[in-house]
Amino acid sequence: MQFRARFLANVIQFAAQQGASPKQLLALTGKNRAQLNDELLYFEADIYNKVVEEALRQTTDPFLGLHLGQYMSLSAAGLIVQIVQSSNTIAEGLEHIIAFANLGCQALPFTLKKGKEEWILEMTPNALWCKQSEQVVRHTIDGTVIFTIREIQSLSHQKYYPLRVHFGYEKPQKFLAYEEAFRCPVSFGGESTPIVLNAKHVQEAVITSDYKLLKVLVKFAEAKLESLQKQKGFGQTVKNTIINLIQPQFPSIKQVALNLNMSVRSLQRKLKQDALTYKDVMDELKQQFACDYLKNKHLIIKEIAFLLDYSDASSFTRSFKRWTGTKPEKYRLQVQNS
Repeated sequence: MQFRARFLANVIQFAAQQGASPKQLLALTGKNRAQLNDELLYFEADIYNKVVEEALRQTTDPFLGLHLGQYMSLSAAGLIVQIVQSSNTIAEGLEHIIAFANLGCQALPFTLKKGKEEWILEMTPNALWCKQSEQVVRHTIDGTVIFTIREIQSLSHQKYYPLRVHFGYEKPQKFLAYEEAFRCPVSFGGESTPIVLNAKHVQEAVITSDYKLLKVLVKFAEAKLESLQKQKGFGQTVKNTIINLIQPQFPSIKQVALNLNMSVRSLQRKLKQDALTYKDVMDELKQQFACDYLKNKHLIIKEIAFLLDYSDASSFTRSFKRWTGTKPEKYRLQVQNS
């Protein structure tokens, strides 16, 4: 899971205006302010989470995500916004958002459902990311939703708002701030966040439409996306697919292959080209999940073993010791005392 550096730069800049220390937040990235503007720089989830968590701690803003989405310049989304602004209609722009969403935030993919009266733009956060930091996921979704609405409004210069928005997390105590921000009915609870749009609104022409520029930008984005996918390797693609199919049991290799539109043999052959097996990928994922589960003091070892598809706690303990060189109980104490 990777997050665009320029987006993180906006988080730090906004948090600084709210009283946070930009020096401390930058230190968590290991980069300086100028380096964060690099279009090709991305951060892994652990760094992104630390920065946002620290920004939340220092600003004490319960609606940091909403406020960030209202503040952030549309240029923060870089190439994606340029493509959308060059599209012929808002509908075409939305389709480009879906196609190139991974150039922005890879942990928050979009899907689009088209109807006669409603179009639903839906985002479903990566399951592993949710387990790492629920509050970071929540604030990122908040910011992304309001940023997306602002983007749609800018395309037609019309103050269009959604018909309704449903957030995929529990209802916060002060939820009226959401209805004030989105000016539509807002609900909570579930796994995904759908934004329901008026089908007539999405058919509106984009006032900055430029077909020639669009062709150039789309070609460039396709090349950039292909480059990112090559960097990740096929193993990462399989890993992301497994995460998306967890319900909560882990999927079989047959289910993953079917989701990727290939045979089991083809999947195994492509993994072998990266010097990997399906067991290698599954082992790495289970280790990541296990370490995250062990940070939750309310989960006992037996429950964690069940969540990771082990028949009993002793089998899970053996695997965890093979991965980390220590037992789960000892690892949990180390994490709690660090």
